[in-house]
Amino acid sequence: MKTILVAVDPQHDADRVLARAAQLSEQHKAAVVVMHVLDDMGVMEPEMRAAAGRHARATLETLIDAPRFARAPTLRVEFGIPHRCVTKAAHELSADIVVIGPGQPSTLLQRVFGSTADRIVRMASVPVLVVRGEHARRYGTVAAAMDFSPLSEAALEAVRGLAPDARITLVHAYEAPLPFEQAMLRAGTLPDDAEHFRRSRMNDCRRQLLDLARPHGREENVLVLQGAPGAALVELSQGGRVDLVAMGTQGRNATAEVLLGSVARRLLSEAGCDVLVVGPARV
Repeated sequence: MKTILVAVDPQHDADRVLARAAQLSEQHKAAVVVMHVLDDMGVMEPEMRAAAGRHARATLETLIDAPRFARAPTLRVEFGIPHRCVTKAAHELSADIVVIGPGQPSTLLQRVFGSTADRIVRMASVPVLVVRGEHARRYGTVAAAMDFSPLSEAALEAVRGLAPDARITLVHAYEAPLPFEQAMLRAGTLPDDAEHFRRSRMNDCRRQLLDLARPHGREENVLVLQGAPGAALVELSQGGRVDLVAMGTQGRNATAEVLLGSVARRLLSEAGCDVLVVGPARV
């Protein structure tokens, strides 16, 4: 890891986000760019725009005095639509990762289609680390959520690079499809037989996880949870057993996420630890 882009909102969790960025910078000896985007809606007078830019830069300079970085961060203040500016900057800088806070939806539009953090996660061409945890110590225990797709494997690869010393557990949440469960009931399947089927499928998932873990020559556990992936992963993240959850997401289509629900969005809003998300542009 060579370059970390940190996007901060001074009003929401900036200290926590910068502390995590400082820890990663020290661990990986990486350069850090700290960015803040001001949305002037295109109506701000030039003098006001310049003053707002100076004030934002001074605020960033004050914020970075607290955490310790491997080297002095570069500061970047821009005007525009926040998620577009951040994802564009990540591309221009060839950043290895974007570090952000979870944010808070502040309008009805954001509550429906997602906050700035949601949109950065969906659009970024690099992994996005969403800082939710209270502490910025090195990651010691990591859960990599696996659905056996190329995106989840990309997330596993990303977290191995991000936290090379951490103990990683490959996690899969299995829930039998409702139509299949209903079909078994209509066919008169006995409860013991249905449970045997579930256990058999969970054992198959465990074997697939082991196949993913073995080739990398490091100690990695596997865990198969029963239940809906969103609920199971949130419960795991809140149990104090992991410092970080890594996952892939298909989230290019905001409307589809609203209608179908999103495991990633649920983790972003409810997780009890940090979340690393890898999107479609990574595969």
